[in-house]
Amino acid sequence: MTDLSVIGGGSFATALVKILTENKIQISWYLRRQEQVEFIKQEGNNPDYLSFVKLDRAFLEVSNDLDFCVKNSPIILFAVPSAHFGSLCENLDVTAIQGKVVVTAIKGTVGEHNMLPSSFVARNFGIDEESQAIIAGPCHAEEIAMTKKTYMTIGSPNVEILNKLAPYFSSHYVTVNTQEDMSGAEYAAIFKNVVGVVCGMAKGLNYGDNFMAVLVSNAIYELETLLQALHVKQKRISCSSYLGDLFVTAYSAHSRNRTFGELIGRGYSVGQTQNTMNMVAEGYMATKGLYKTAKDLNINLPIVNTAYRILYNHMAVTTEFKLLERNII
Repeated sequence: MTDLSVIGGGSFATALVKILTENKIQISWYLRRQEQVEFIKQEGNNPDYLSFVKLDRAFLEVSNDLDFCVKNSPIILFAVPSAHFGSLCENLDVTAIQGKVVVTAIKGTVGEHNMLPSSFVARNFGIDEESQAIIAGPCHAEEIAMTKKTYMTIGSPNVEILNKLAPYFSSHYVTVNTQEDMSGAEYAAIFKNVVGVVCGMAKGLNYGDNFMAVLVSNAIYELETLLQALHVKQKRISCSSYLGDLFVTAYSAHSRNRTFGELIGRGYSVGQTQNTMNMVAEGYMATKGLYKTAKDLNINLPIVNTAYRILYNHMAVTTEFKLLERNII
């Protein structure tokens, strides 16, 4: 048995494995492709993501057998794109995960019903929130890989789980904050990815810092509107898992959502943008989910509306931004 299993082979999963193995936590690591598994076993680094990061193989058990990895640890950490989470779970033996602690590092809604990751886990595996936790930002994988100072938030209503997990991820360059709010942080993580896309569009259209400041200010108001309408229990919105994560996604060159939006702003189609990027931009699917949520709640979110019309109604990005200029203050 290992201490914890990580499910996912992308950049954030790799960054989390880096922290865990540095802390001498025994890890079972599931990756889908056998070639990736064999390379990590032999070379000690992920050939596809953050390939410059050397991982301590003494604390790694790498496999492409999902059920084995899930059965092999009491704590299961899912770090996969939200769009792939549902199909991944279809291949998982439900009995293998029951009774485990489930941690999600997933920043998007899941499935056609736009469920929060924690709600999806509860519905599909029968694991209530008391046995769950989430990992929230702001924590770009690239900066973790370079050991740049990072603040990570772990959320769970179960204080025992928080006390268990916090030392796993703490290090000289990672400060872990804990909070008992999960759903508020999950919605904030989903929303900030949409904001990142729209900020990228603004950059692609050559808007300046003055406009960007107003855009982000309005994004804060929209986030407050969304959380109030959802009646979610939340910490103060100024904490790092809310505004910190929003700011870094809106402004950072490491933000894949901002990069995605910038290409759209420069005239690329959605298909061209997805083919150009080798990583998933969660904001694309998040836009669809949040747009539906806002409609269901009867609230007006102009930034979300702008993203939806451009990405899904294929409206001209220049036209939509002229409209957005009149709808933000």
